[in-house]
Amino acid sequence: MELFESEDHYILQDGDHALWCDRRSGLLDPKTGGDICSAWNPVCLGKVHGIIGKIQVQQENTKRLLLIRDQVEVGKVLDHMVYRITKIALLPLTTDPTPNLDLERCAKHHFGIKPTEKIVQKGQPMSVQKTWNQIKNVAENVKPKKKDSKDKDRLERKILEELEKMFADNNSFYYSPGGDLTNTVQRQHSDTYTQPTNIRDKFDTRFFWNFHMLQDLISSQSPLADRWIVPIIQGFVQVKACVLDFDENHGIHDQGKLDSLLDHYNICIVSRRSRYRAGTRYKRRGLDADGHCANYVETEQIVEFASHKVAFVQVRGSVPVYWSQTGSKYRPPPKIDKGKAHSLIL
Repeated sequence: MELFESEDHYILQDGDHALWCDRRSGLLDPKTGGDICSAWNPVCLGKVHGIIGKIQVQQENTKRLLLIRDQVEVGKVLDHMVYRITKIALLPLTTDPTPNLDLERCAKHHFGIKPTEKIVQKGQPMSVQKTWNQIKNVAENVKPKKKDSKDKDRLERKILEELEKMFADNNSFYYSPGGDLTNTVQRQHSDTYTQPTNIRDKFDTRFFWNFHMLQDLISSQSPLADRWIVPIIQGFVQVKACVLDFDENHGIHDQGKLDSLLDHYNICIVSRRSRYRAGTRYKRRGLDADGHCANYVETEQIVEFASHKVAFVQVRGSVPVYWSQTGSKYRPPPKIDKGKAHSLIL
């Protein structure tokens, strides 16, 4: 998948599909791949693996586009490949010169460029680009800033740094471009899941971590948006391929005659954490007015053998009543915030 820059848009190009992001408003607009011909002087910035969504720390801050910069394969779950996100790229949505995102080079558009060389956007000489950045930095330093503005900028930088570290260090964000990690095997075989023709209506929004980041596409009426609505889950995914080892003592099969399609099976573990009431232990307890339990996790064990698939699901979460814990000491006593009647209403 290639990332292009034009004067007014950033464009994600994936074969016959394209996603245009307005650099001023941040609006996400799905189009066909051939529409890139209508963009003014598009320049390829490099390769990415997908889009996470948009984020804006505060109302006055710049909107940013979150892109999947690097990933690793985990394995196949229900015949669909699953990836773990290891690095992200934060692309500011402004008309200012695009910062260096250190993306993987695109062999088609960056032929002959050495890995140590930087890509110069819009055909500007490197010296011109460097001079412009120096002038911009000096102007920003000369311009007086209020203390509140500095504090807000500092807060934004801190949040964005923590966001990058969260993906790089925790190893807890997974996605499947062609599959659905938000739903269990049982839910995916139910009538309510198979009847809707719109794929965006099938995802379980409890585990759709980037749900609010993709609102432009989810609310879009265009069928082209479905290609770009890929839910990311926070949790854990592991796939283990196992081989059936028959020996002569058991007398079940002759290993040499065993069908190659039946000599192995896969065990998959998928843990998906709810995006509702997620927080630090002891500080996030009980349920809210909508009935969401704190730190709710659904863990599914899947065994795939030939055409057979079986799954076992376990759930855990905070005790579903209104309660809390305060204080900094170890194991503070629980406090019941509301009576039994309020909890039963939910």
